[in-house]
Amino acid sequence: MEPHELLSERQREILTAIIEDFIKNAEPVGSRSLTRRKNIDLSPATVRNAMADLEELGFLSAPHASAGRIPTPRAFRIYVERLAQRGRITGRERELIQAIAGGAGTEPGDITGLLREAGRVLSTVSKHAALVLMPALEEVRFAHIEFMPIRERAVLTVFVAKSGFIQHRVVETDLVVDRDELQRMSNYLSTLLTGKTLAEVRAEIVRAMADERVQADRMMRQALIIGERMLGPPAAEKSVVLEGERAFLEHPEFADIEKMRRLLRAFEEKTLLLRLLDLAVHQSIDAQAAASSETAVVLGSESSVKDLKDLAAVTAAYSSEEGPAGRVGVVGPTRMDYARVIPLVELTADALSQSLSPGRPTPPPTEDDSA
Repeated sequence: MEPHELLSERQREILTAIIEDFIKNAEPVGSRSLTRRKNIDLSPATVRNAMADLEELGFLSAPHASAGRIPTPRAFRIYVERLAQRGRITGRERELIQAIAGGAGTEPGDITGLLREAGRVLSTVSKHAALVLMPALEEVRFAHIEFMPIRERAVLTVFVAKSGFIQHRVVETDLVVDRDELQRMSNYLSTLLTGKTLAEVRAEIVRAMADERVQADRMMRQALIIGERMLGPPAAEKSVVLEGERAFLEHPEFADIEKMRRLLRAFEEKTLLLRLLDLAVHQSIDAQAAASSETAVVLGSESSVKDLKDLAAVTAAYSSEEGPAGRVGVVGPTRMDYARVIPLVELTADALSQSLSPGRPTPPPTEDDSA
């Protein structure tokens, strides 16, 4: 039996009210204050009895020296999946987020800048820290390459992916080459490598370098050397960025200075963020298997990682023309306003997907959105 099936309609109503009161006020909830704040048409005694039942079922707990109750991780899980009503996105919030799709605040082709700007906007509208898992560059598909001389034995290389991602790098050359030779080299590499992923590009360069015909051709050999140097070594790990870390200071859960210091240190090392995102990916895969959405809500208290205990993350997948690209979301206290945060995260993911996939239609406003 699913956890929500253990609850009567009255218990679900009271549990929802308790969770939403706790989200708003960050204080244990008592029966009398609950009936006063939420206008529940039940007596405090009836609510108190229902709260006792909810505590026995594992949905509420009693903090030390408090007459009130707080929701448990189990309660937040059932709230996220079954009880929360989707919040409204204001017209201004929608405008700010959808401007991402038009590349507002970033240069054309600056995918890293675009993703950072998306994180900044999401942090601003959600009032939580935002995280963005960057596309795995090894899976980006090659479109073409350009070489431009900048000084003797130095070339500016411009790598362009099919998704629009652009990477610039200055590469030292073994020979002095003029502009015409560089044009022939870039044409040769573009023909050889177009449509391949970066991982395939690396393998193709290695294969071509061993070709006797290439070894005998100065231009082709130098082109491959430049291409190899431009790509550099394969990325060792996934890249994730965090925007709006100061938002943690606004929540009483992180008022302890030492606790906050440990948290920020872990974020700087990226390990905690990557762990959260790994949990989100696995949860999203499970959701897809159940024909659900790709949005994932991770409650750190459900994991075995101690430093995640007081954290939660809401993330959604974004894509490019080449397929799945990464995830974007927010991270904050378990006491997060999920009803409001989830649609903001989903809209941001849609805006990123639209920006990275020209021709993708803009998602229409839902009936829950306010003007």
